[in-house]
Amino acid sequence: MFPSRKKTYKVSLHQLASFTRQFVTMLDAGVPIQRALEFYSEGDPTDLGEVIDQVCTQVSSGMSLSACMSKFPKVFSPVFLGLVQSGEKTGELSTMMGRLANLLEQEDRLMSKIRSAITYPIFLALVSFTVGCIFMYVIIPALEPMLSGLGVQPPLPTQILMTIGHVIRHPVTLVGVPFSLLLLWILGPPLIERLRQHEVWGERLDWLPMHLPILGELYQRITLARVLFTISTTIESGLTLLMAINLGRAVTTNRFFRRALDITHQRLSDGETFGEALAASGIFPDVLVQMLSVGDETASLGQVMASTANMYGDDAAYRLETAVQLMEPIMLFAMGVVSGFLVLAAILPLVKMIDSL
Repeated sequence: MFPSRKKTYKVSLHQLASFTRQFVTMLDAGVPIQRALEFYSEGDPTDLGEVIDQVCTQVSSGMSLSACMSKFPKVFSPVFLGLVQSGEKTGELSTMMGRLANLLEQEDRLMSKIRSAITYPIFLALVSFTVGCIFMYVIIPALEPMLSGLGVQPPLPTQILMTIGHVIRHPVTLVGVPFSLLLLWILGPPLIERLRQHEVWGERLDWLPMHLPILGELYQRITLARVLFTISTTIESGLTLLMAINLGRAVTTNRFFRRALDITHQRLSDGETFGEALAASGIFPDVLVQMLSVGDETASLGQVMASTANMYGDDAAYRLETAVQLMEPIMLFAMGVVSGFLVLAAILPLVKMIDSL
């Protein structure tokens, strides 16, 4: 007998946000926790519904909600579990879950803006790839026997396209490229995960997205927005700043941001002010440090951090949309050049055949 593998549940951020909001609504209406979980699991046929059904079964046996959810770490993050546990301890589970729903919805809106911004460029790239495949696998193979039968020397653009077509249609390419892509798809994620666990290669992989042209600053702002969203929500939920920083650390896997939050946490523990601790980490922008220092001094850190998180999130979305808008004419121009070359390579031999008649 082979040991059974534990099922991997696929739950999107949007699904989790929707569940949390519905759960809060039922709690506010006076529905008991177990019954609210039953209602949701009965109406959700996805993996999340199955997870909630298992959580409901364990809750009915006397376990706490946070303890049951902690058995699904791939679905419920440490931030999620931390706020649920805090709500159970203070008797304000509905309030905590409401703030958690706001946090998840903010992150979902940010990710939706990013997805919508990159959809059109991906569509253009797919159209270009499809047109190229039609030429390489349909039109050019039909032209080659016609030209060789008439003894016509193909023009240079056609020769270039034929050479590329021979390479693409070669059996080694036809078998090797799909096999390589399949191998990369299967072995790529575990290999990257192994490299991330390695101290040196892990740091290089975390350093790379932070220093890409244009995208590097975008990545940093998105990560900052997520961290600040989390810390501000946990502070407003009544948790201490040190606990909030630990939970904020859990929403990013980047070593540099985690190390910066560790430094901030340590210096706060040593008695430094929040502004001094942030500045010592060396990764947070000076403007952010100044704004949060003012919020700390005026006892409104949670509100200031929430506003700053919204600012960074909106700015990241705006920068991405601007970059995509700049890319669109470049991609359209490139598509026009490629399409023109393909059409020219297909038409010139026909013109040459007509002239030779």
